[in-house]
Amino acid sequence: MGNTKHRKNHKQKLQARKDRIKQDKNKVQKMQKEFIMNLIKKEQEKGMFDNIPTINPAGLEGTVIEGPTI
Repeated sequence: MGNTKHRKNHKQKLQARKDRIKQDKNKVQKMQKEFIMNLIKKEQEKGMFDNIPTINPAGLEGTVIEGPTI
């Protein structure tokens, strides 16, 4: 392709667009992470994570569920 006015600096413009999109994506992810961390912190302050039940994997292994065989 020739180097017309329309195509001039196309690669640079495309790279700049990709960079802007990547920066926006990173900014959104950072904001989401901060929001979740703040939410967890507030829940911890309220004591929501104090009495978390533990899951006993040994108890799950002993349970056998039988269904119809094909």
